[in-house]
Amino acid sequence: MENVNLTSLPPLMLHKILSNVVKTSIRNFGSARIAFPGFNEVGIDDHFYRSANLIYFNEWADELKCYRLGNPEAIYLRGMYEFFFLHLLDEGRENIHRAGERGFVLAQFVDVMLNLAFSVDGTGIVHNYFAFTRQHVEEMFQIITS
Repeated sequence: MENVNLTSLPPLMLHKILSNVVKTSIRNFGSARIAFPGFNEVGIDDHFYRSANLIYFNEWADELKCYRLGNPEAIYLRGMYEFFFLHLLDEGRENIHRAGERGFVLAQFVDVMLNLAFSVDGTGIVHNYFAFTRQHVEEMFQIITS
């Protein structure tokens, strides 16, 4: 196999390569931008922060930028933090639902689970999970896969 000189690749090809890198790891995205000036030139685009994979990422500054740019995974993580840690139930569920609407499958699953397990009324959270049946699980599966 022949070695490819990255400087000979057009910017569109560099953009596609960098897009695949950022989807696997935002740390590798930063390393690629440092290692090759061509990646740094095309890596300025906000597109990369909208598509970054953040599950194992702990850099809040970049995560906040991803959130502001509408990255579904960042919206989901923010919603989980609001719901489970800050106990901001409405804000958390809204962000989790919004991330699911943008196609983040894990958020869709959590949103459905929250809707099945809890309902919120004027007195606070009402737990519904004691009444789960096999039918509920099948309905949940249908909702997630549709």
